[in-house]
Amino acid sequence: MNERQLVTVTEFCTVIKRIFQAEEMLKNIAIVGEISGFRASGAHSYFSLKDSGAILPCSCFNYKKTYVPKEGEKVIVVGSPDYYVQGGRFSFIVSQIEPQGIGLLYQKIEELKKKLADEGIFDAAHKKPIPKFPKNVIVVTSKSGAVIRDICRTIRKYNDNIDIVVKDVKVQGEFAAREITSALYAVDKLEYDCCILARGGGSLEDLMPFYDEKVVRAVYDMKTPIISAIGHETDFSLCDFAADARSATPTAAAELIAYDVREYKKNVFDFLSRGKFATVKHLENAENRTKLLAQKVGSGMEKLYRDDFARLKLLLNRMKNAENTIIKTKEYQINKSINSLDNLNPTRILKSGYFRVYSDNLPVLSVENVKTGDNISLKGADGRIFATVTGVEKENV
Repeated sequence: MNERQLVTVTEFCTVIKRIFQAEEMLKNIAIVGEISGFRASGAHSYFSLKDSGAILPCSCFNYKKTYVPKEGEKVIVVGSPDYYVQGGRFSFIVSQIEPQGIGLLYQKIEELKKKLADEGIFDAAHKKPIPKFPKNVIVVTSKSGAVIRDICRTIRKYNDNIDIVVKDVKVQGEFAAREITSALYAVDKLEYDCCILARGGGSLEDLMPFYDEKVVRAVYDMKTPIISAIGHETDFSLCDFAADARSATPTAAAELIAYDVREYKKNVFDFLSRGKFATVKHLENAENRTKLLAQKVGSGMEKLYRDDFARLKLLLNRMKNAENTIIKTKEYQINKSINSLDNLNPTRILKSGYFRVYSDNLPVLSVENVKTGDNISLKGADGRIFATVTGVEKENV
């Protein structure tokens, strides 16, 4: 029996690399396909070349010396295959890039964009104003991504009063568009003050659900004011054009709706204080004018006009009483406003013995948000309680 011949990993990978290097037919090949995931790192660029049947990873060194393609553009690349032994990676080393019109994917997007624009889907006249002081916000995004954490952290930096609810959806992949469309129509019936449709950055293929016609039409049909926050600052999806407002990033969308509660409280106090000061000043001026008039009338004519002077004195007393009444009324209104603002403080409610329930650091607004076995936390005025759900029972209300 012949002994089996063994080779090392290095020997095997080196043979593969030498085959690529030795085969003349594999040198300076011209390949046509669409650009996907183009990114630059220093003087080099990395991207995939794809068609309907396959994807080819590519590297282009000193990429600025040749044509710089756009995402989705159809191009011809010239180069040779290479196998990186140490990393075990196959790549097509591109020496030249030539444009061949726009890519099929990009072309379809432009055609859909023109169609929707002609229908008025992007018209400014249809857009609704974003509320300045929303009480509750629904965020349609992936619950497991960093996007929702960034949005919650940004809103809470300014405001503890806005209720944030997450509608968990897939934001990429084959069924993402259908799931997002269904979610938008569902949350629109719940009468939230505002909706944020959000996703982090990615390649054009990753963002394709937000170029889907049904998703764009669902955004347009929303009665709830909606903010589109898709990708990075340079990404413009079709949902951005159909939404009532577009934010460059999910964090920017959170800043758009997160009004600063502390600043508005300060403005209210300043306004009430200025009103009190103006009232007191006005009454003081009126009193001084009355006293001056009384002195002029009484000078040299006290006996003749004693009755009139008495009436003036009575009027002065009434004005002082009115002054005190107005000041007390203003002080009452100020205290009432302060108490009203204080009653909105969630901590005051918690001090009454109530607890607020959180799951995955997000508020639980319904028993449907938790299931048996979930770890939850209950926030009270003096601390937190950590617990595990042993059962869920929904009541009809």
